[in-house]
Amino acid sequence: MLPAEAERPAPEFILRLPEFEGPLDLLLYLIEKNRFTLENLEVCPVIDQYLHYVEQARSLDVSLAGEFLEMASYLIWLKSCLLLPSAESGEGGEDFNPARELKEMLIAYRAIRQASLDLSARPLLMRDKFPRGSSQQERDVASLSIGALLQAVNAIRARTRKYVMDVIANRFDIQGMIERIEAILLNRRRVALNDVVKTEERMELVGAFVAALELSKRCIVRLVQRGLFSTIYLMRR
Repeated sequence: MLPAEAERPAPEFILRLPEFEGPLDLLLYLIEKNRFTLENLEVCPVIDQYLHYVEQARSLDVSLAGEFLEMASYLIWLKSCLLLPSAESGEGGEDFNPARELKEMLIAYRAIRQASLDLSARPLLMRDKFPRGSSQQERDVASLSIGALLQAVNAIRARTRKYVMDVIANRFDIQGMIERIEAILLNRRRVALNDVVKTEERMELVGAFVAALELSKRCIVRLVQRGLFSTIYLMRR
C-alpha cells in the first residue's frame, strides 16, 4: 500500500432520515409503509418500528423534539397494555381497548393533514388570484340626459370636496425678483428685504425671500439678521 493511500481518510457514511412534522406523521408513514389501514391496524409492529426509528435517530446524535420521545413512552405503555391481559373495563362495561385512542388520534390527524393539503393546493387570494374590483357593468353615458350627467358630477364633487385644494399660482417671477435685487445693490451696499417688494402682498414677499436665498447660494449677497423676527438685510459681497 502506498503511503498516500494509507493517509487518505476513509469516506464518511451518511445516513439521511426522512423528516416528519410530528410523531403522528411518523406513525402514519409507518402505517402506509406496511400497507396497514387505520380500521384494521396491527399496533405492535408499528410501535416496534417507531421505537426503532427513535433509537436509531438518538444513536446518530439526531436531535429529536420532546413530542417524539413523549410518544415513544406512550407507545411503550400501550404495547405493555396489549401484551399483558387486563381485567379492566371501560365505562358501560365495554372491554378496555388501549389502541382505540391511538387509532382515533391517527384518524383525526390524517383528516386534518389531508384538509391542509387540499387548502394549500387551492389558489390563494392576492397570491395566485387578484380581485377585479367592482362587478358592476359600465353604463353607456351616451343614453343619459344632461340632467343625469350634471347630477352625477355634483355627487362626485360632494364626495371629493374635502380632497380639493385651491392652488394659487405664483404671479411673481423669481428671476425678475433676482434682477431687481441685483439692480438695487448696484448703488447700495445693503437693502432690507421689505424694501425690495413694491406691494404688501405676502406672495411678493415670499418671492423676494426665495430670490434672496438663491443669490446667497450663488455667493452674490449675504443675508444678515440681528435677532429673531428682526429685519432681514441683503448685503452685497
